[in-house]
Amino acid sequence: MRDVPELPIGSRRNVLVVTIDCLRNDRISRTGYERETTPFIDSLESYTSSIAAAPWTFSSVPSILTGRYPHEHGAVYSDDSSRNQDLNNPPNSVREDVHTLSELFAASGYETRFDTAITTAALPIRGRFKTMNIRNQATAGDLLSGMEEWWNSTSEAKFGYVQLGDLHEPLQRPEAVPFGDVPDIDGIERWRFEDGKVEHPDFAQYRDARVLLYDTLVRYIDGEIEQTLNNLNGIEDTIVVVTSDHGEEFWEYVEFEQEHFEDPRGTAGVGHGHALVPPVIEVPIATNIGNIDDSRRASTVDIAPTILHELGVDDEYSTTGVPLQRDQYSETVLSQEIAYGPNQISVTKEEDHLIYVPEREKSILIDFSTGEECSDPDRRDELLEYIPDEKVVGSEMDLSQDVQEQLSDLGYAE
Repeated sequence: MRDVPELPIGSRRNVLVVTIDCLRNDRISRTGYERETTPFIDSLESYTSSIAAAPWTFSSVPSILTGRYPHEHGAVYSDDSSRNQDLNNPPNSVREDVHTLSELFAASGYETRFDTAITTAALPIRGRFKTMNIRNQATAGDLLSGMEEWWNSTSEAKFGYVQLGDLHEPLQRPEAVPFGDVPDIDGIERWRFEDGKVEHPDFAQYRDARVLLYDTLVRYIDGEIEQTLNNLNGIEDTIVVVTSDHGEEFWEYVEFEQEHFEDPRGTAGVGHGHALVPPVIEVPIATNIGNIDDSRRASTVDIAPTILHELGVDDEYSTTGVPLQRDQYSETVLSQEIAYGPNQISVTKEEDHLIYVPEREKSILIDFSTGEECSDPDRRDELLEYIPDEKVVGSEMDLSQDVQEQLSDLGYAE
């Protein structure tokens, strides 16, 4: 491990972060969703709607672990020009001088472990955990079992991080079907109608089945998290955070994206990584911390300082994010660093949501809840003031042949 400051942690409580890849906020049943997808997550003491710091895993996970936006932690592309997951020109790793939670805890005597079913989550933070396991496309049950075995095998203070990949394509069919059987449609595990041409007679049936499979998997994941937490030693004195690194889009913004953005794949309206629209960047933060201010829209950069605040050491390590326990916070939150096409940066303040394309100096203002475009130049110019002037870039990264194949399996590269 690198030279990292030791934090004066007194109580040495355990910490577990569970990140559900591709979980969009409005699929949490406590938000009023029509299906009861997350009864266990709903039972956690606090819930906060938040904006993911990035719309794809590579740049978003480091923000969860550092409390900094991508333009600060460095897990970004070197410039804002068009990108298309070129494996010969990958984005950069987290900057050497930016510390993750795992390193801070390790320097303070904790055991640390990172388990992921999504290879992209591990790439920018390699070497930052004592133990790191990449199990590409492992199910939630398998991945959480590994964390449980490690957790219960040591009496030392622990920091665990799990990245669940069940909602990321290719989707796998769970055995239980609490919302009814998912139709046996050819290709349901992968995205279809990616070009936004939804006039096809098979589209409605495919869309409904795809959403049903997604919701069924959310319920499966919720149950697996509950079972694991019930089996962990010392869970009563463990800080638990359940969140997502980004959401997922189901054809809500097809025409909007076709008009305003350029995805080199020709994709519009599905998946993630290509546009900073609300379904892709609004995610939940649920915790067992009781004194959370849930009246504001938070950011995933707030997760790290929230954990440190709960341990009484947030003043010992500076972050951009603000503890959710505090009343003072920024009224604007950012998302940035897309994976496909020219880069985008978004600024959200209450219901105003600005998307800015630096390469073209183009900005679009929409209502966050409705998606309707707004033409108010004063509100647009106010939010433009929050666009970062520059970004720092981390270390260059090489991808092995195995990693390239894993990324292709996940649909990130051809």
